[in-house]
Amino acid sequence: MPESIEALEKIGLTKSEAKVYVALLELGSATTGPIVDKSGASSSKIYEILERLIKKGLVSFVIKGKTKYFEASPPERLIDYVDKKEKSIEMQKRELEKIMPLLVSKKHYGGKGSDAKIYKGFGGIKTALYDALNQMQKGEEVYVYGAPKRSDKTDRFFLKWNNYRAERGIFLKIMFNESARGQPRTVQKNSPLSHIRFMSSGMITPASVEVYKNRVLIFPEIKKEPLVVEINNEEVANSFKTHFDVLWNQQTHVYTGLEGPKLVLKDILETGKECLAMGIEEENFKTKIPAELKEFVTAMDKKQIKERLICKKNDIPIRQKYMKARFLSEEFFSPLTIEIYGNNVALIDWTHPITTIFIEKKSVAGGYRRYFETMWKIAKPN
Repeated sequence: MPESIEALEKIGLTKSEAKVYVALLELGSATTGPIVDKSGASSSKIYEILERLIKKGLVSFVIKGKTKYFEASPPERLIDYVDKKEKSIEMQKRELEKIMPLLVSKKHYGGKGSDAKIYKGFGGIKTALYDALNQMQKGEEVYVYGAPKRSDKTDRFFLKWNNYRAERGIFLKIMFNESARGQPRTVQKNSPLSHIRFMSSGMITPASVEVYKNRVLIFPEIKKEPLVVEINNEEVANSFKTHFDVLWNQQTHVYTGLEGPKLVLKDILETGKECLAMGIEEENFKTKIPAELKEFVTAMDKKQIKERLICKKNDIPIRQKYMKARFLSEEFFSPLTIEIYGNNVALIDWTHPITTIFIEKKSVAGGYRRYFETMWKIAKPN
């Protein structure tokens, strides 16, 4: 009995419909009372269930006197039911194919839509990565930097993704973190139509940045529920592409240890421009460079330098007179802090050993600034 119910559910019946149909096969011709007793269906919904089965051609009835007697159609009728369902699906598919060009045109030209989207879960990751790839043409190129060591499941996914990309004739330039070296997707033979490089061991990024034409995907490696942040904006994509070129050609300055974060605070004060910072966990500054942080806060107030911070939810930043803060949940965060000021970007990785990357390039800073503004809209006051 349970196996029959389960099989009927797989072809599209609800559990209650399956139970009533099987009960009627055993009862023969019956009124609603015995059907309820035999199937366990709700007495208040038995007529509704029977009506649905009648419409599906799986139950019929006769009236004897003034009483309705119901009877199950022969089991062979189930084959006809499945065939009819398949034909209906095929018809729906054909109708959908007819209007697909219209739907696609609305997606691309019916307005700008949202600049930022968030995809969660492994299914969401697949959607984001394949959808971005499907917007590209043969001969175009994907640019990826900061690709970290991934879980085995994610690594296997990228092997399939690489094959699909190559089949479409799309090229790839990718820079892996040194920690990823040796994983299958970092081996040239597993990545056709690609040019692979590794970032220096001091340049560790917990999230990859992937540029597909006018799209940017920020993809951190999160142990719990994975997520991808997609930004669909030509200017942002161009700026991140410029950042990629800077890293590809090693136009950066890298510091290891506490010297880097100290220099960041000093550089912000000397530049005197509004500072935008995201990925902030104030505790890192408080515990590792407390004296420098105290001097920095005092000087920021004295020089009236504005600052906007995107912090982890429930983190309490030191309040400065000209500072505003918004907050995001923990899933958006990694050990990486991003500081944007003037034409400068500083990336601080707080994991051991602490590593700071300085980039002084107007176009790169502009791209990160637009990225910050997008995330600022998503973030909320605490």
